[in-house]
Parts: sequence; C-alpha cells; structure tokens
Amino acid sequence: MTAIEGARTTRRRAETRRRLIEAAREVFNQHGIRDAPVEAICDRAGFSRGAFYSNFDSKEDLFLAVYESEMGARTQRLRIAVDRAADRVHATGQDAVIELVGQAAELFMTTLVADEQWYLLVAEFRAQALRQPELRGPTAAAETRFHRGLGEIMAALLDRLGMRLTVAPEDLVQVVVALYETMLTRALLDGAADRTHDRYLTRILPQLLTGMIASNE
Repeated sequence: MTAIEGARTTRRRAETRRRLIEAAREVFNQHGIRDAPVEAICDRAGFSRGAFYSNFDSKEDLFLAVYESEMGARTQRLRIAVDRAADRVHATGQDAVIELVGQAAELFMTTLVADEQWYLLVAEFRAQALRQPELRGPTAAAETRFHRGLGEIMAALLDRLGMRLTVAPEDLVQVVVALYETMLTRALLDGAADRTHDRYLTRILPQLLTGMIASNE
C-alpha cells in the first residue's frame, strides 16, 4: 500500500467512526444503551455490522467514543465561553471571583448536564461499567480526561483573576460533579430538577468554590 492509499484508508476509517458515533448518539437517545439495537445504529450510519465491529468491540465501546466526542466538544465550548465572560469582568481579586462565579457555574453545569437525556445515558453507562470490570478502567480514564480539562479551565480562569485554587483542580472538579449529580438525581426522582439547579448555582456552588480559592499574593 502506498502512502497515498494509506492516507485515504485512514481518512475513510475516521469518517466511518465519525458517522457511527453520530448515529449512535441519536439511537442511544431514543432507546438507551442497553436496548439500542446495533442494527439500528448501522442503518442510521449507512454501514453494515461488519463496519461496526471493525471499529468497535461492542456498544459499550462505541458509547465510550460517543462520551469522549461529546465531552470534548462541550469542554471546548466551555473554554471559549469562560474566556469571553472573563474578558467582560472589570473587577479584580475576590470581587471578580464573586462577579464571575455565577456565570462560570452556569456554564460549567450546562456543560455537565446539557440535557436530561444525556445525563441519563451517562448514568446508565456508569452503572454498567460498575457491573462489568472490563469497562471500569476505560470509563475511569474517559472521566478523568474530562475532569482534567474542566480543572484546567477553572485554574486558568482563576489565574487571570489573580486567584488560585487551594486544592488540586481535578479534585475540585470531582467534588463539584459528584455533588451536582447527587442533587440532580434526587431532583429528577422528586420532579424538581429546575428548582434544584437554581439553588445549586446561586447558593451551594458559589459557597463551595469561594471556600477553595485564595489570592496569589
């Protein structure tokens, strides 16, 4: 195989994976992960089962690719949005943090839970990963990459404001995510997700974040 042929094969394979990921996102939203037929994903993408299994070992493997794609895109959008919000802040130090914390929290939470269906898919997959040891490592690695990206955004934002975290960025993200997901789960069960979301953003998260930051001076 020539270099040109190899490049074409690589591009074709990447395009196949992209289309399967896009199709899977839609089918998973409709059926959930467990009940999503592989045939439906292949039909939606326009490929055979052979194409599916030449790129992914299982539906779970495909969902991990969906997760990486989705969270990577959301992290990038969050990074851009936070930079723009920081550019509009004229205060410094603690005052700037107080001014920005509501905006950043809203952006942060929108990234984590852009819609209820996505949250439910992530929760379903995490439950499967806990039951299947072979999924635990890849799932933990994917979540760690996402948390690391969010932590970098938070640390960079505070640095621009002359502030710093008093804990490791990834540790803060894990605490924030775990607390929010716990509250959201309870709220969905109670049918009060909107009220819980508002209380978390306006009261709980700002207090949590301001307790874990300090001045660089």
